[in-house]
Parts: sequence; C-alpha cells; structure tokens
Amino acid sequence: MPEPELDMDIELNRRHNCPICESKELETVFKLPYSDQRLSDFIEEFYQGRVDLTVLADATYQVDKCSHCDSLFQSYVLNEAGQAALYGDWVDNQASLLKKQRAKSKLFRQYAAQLETVGRMIAKPPYQINVLEFGAGWGYWSRMAQAFGFSVQSLELSPDRVDYARQMGVDVIQALPDAGSHYDLIYANQVFEHLEQPLQTLRQLVSRLKPGGLVYLRVPDGRGVERQLRHHGWTQELDAIHPLEHINCFTRKSLISLAVNAGLKPVQPPLRLDMTRLWRGLKREINDRWLTTHIFFKKA
Repeated sequence: MPEPELDMDIELNRRHNCPICESKELETVFKLPYSDQRLSDFIEEFYQGRVDLTVLADATYQVDKCSHCDSLFQSYVLNEAGQAALYGDWVDNQASLLKKQRAKSKLFRQYAAQLETVGRMIAKPPYQINVLEFGAGWGYWSRMAQAFGFSVQSLELSPDRVDYARQMGVDVIQALPDAGSHYDLIYANQVFEHLEQPLQTLRQLVSRLKPGGLVYLRVPDGRGVERQLRHHGWTQELDAIHPLEHINCFTRKSLISLAVNAGLKPVQPPLRLDMTRLWRGLKREINDRWLTTHIFFKKA
C-alpha cells in the first residue's frame, strides 16, 4: 500500500456514490457502530489485538445498496493512512504467507486449471501470451503462469509481498504501463472486493488490454448477504462483507455490472468435463457458468 503522509490521521471516509455504477441512488441496508461489542470483539480477535480500537470509536459499519444496479458496499472506508495500517500492520502477513506456503495441492490444481483454460481461449503459443496479475500477493499464481510458459508481469504494492515474489523469480512491477495494447490477459483474484474505486481501477486495467483481451475476476460470493443483513443482522460468517476489508460485496450480477461499465463483456470458457466424473463436472460447470463470482470477461 502507498505510504501515508506522516501527519495523516486514520479515518473512515464516506462513499456517496455506488462504486460499481457511480449512481447516487442508495439505500441503507444495515448499520452498526464499531463500538458495538459484537464488532469490537470480532476486530480485536480477528486482528489479534493489532488494531487501536480508539481510531474506530466514532465510526460506523454501514452497508448500502445501490437502487440502480443492486450492488452492496460499505459506505465508510479507511482513508489512505488507514489502508496502510490495515494491510501493513493489522493484517497478519506472516500467517498470510504461511497459508500459501502450506496450501494443499487443490489450490495449485485450481491455478493450473485456470491457466489451461486461458491457453484454450487465447489462440497463441504460451510464450506469446502476455499476462498481468493485478494484486499478485506473494506471487504463487504468477509462478504457476510462468511454468506454463506465459510471459508474466505482476503488480503488487505491499513491500513485503513484492520482495518475496521477486525472490521467487516473479517479475513484479509497481505501476501500470501507459495505456495501450500490453496484455492478452489480466488476472485479479480476491482483489476487487478491497478497492475503494473498483470501477475506476477496472477501466484503467481495460485500457491496457489488447483488442479482444481477457480479464479474469474472482471475488467472494455475496449471495444471500443482503437477506442475512436485513433479517438477522451482521455475523462473523458474512465474509463477503467483512468489516474494513471486503468493502464491496459482489454477486454474479453485480460483478458483471462492474465489468460491463468498464467496457467488458462476460464470456464462457470451454467446457471442462471428465467422463469418469461426469455428474460432478456438470454441477461444477453449471455453478461456474451461471452462479459464482469468478468470471472471464472480454474487451468489448
């Protein structure tokens, strides 16, 4: 994250426009002060006491809904100093790294399946496929893409993650190139739920795509979150609208709305069916194609 100015206090600022379509027609779905014991206990436990709760004492966890595109989002978000503290100090970076280092093989099979799909969707040999991983974290997906022979650049702002990824042989850049035809694929996994201005960011990424280029977006699935908030209130299980971090809550519909507003259109990847596991494969295909929040898009 960018370094905050030294005299900048941590605050939560209100977003008055929908971050998905920029509409100002909003409805409050749920609100709870951070001083409420349910929230303060959760934050104390989740961040292992690294958060100075006094900076949240007068702040509110508020979820609004856009009347135009039906998107859910947190109205009050951390300013630059707060984001630097959140991702630099409050989040347990060591635990995050260990989670990747000790991941089960299922995660890497998922990466491999995604890259095999990309190879089938882009009619070029791998070395001619230029890829940007946006929000690369520790660089594990980028390493897998390199192993498939793709030409890969990664964009990451966290200094710890940048250093680690570079040590692992990942080509990390810290700013986008000028607008132009740079990438065949831009991959963003678990990134857009964190961004204060997701539409503006996605438009910037699309301006770096080649004609007909692909974008892969994957975010937490927010199905059922609105109903839960309206009828039962906030609970710790609602990860898709996690206080402070997951400030944009996506369903498949709202993720597609975001992409369309940025000049993309959804595309269906080729079928992946294993005849020895036909029923399981059919369920996965139905889920991936019509329900989930991980989607391929094409530059319109």
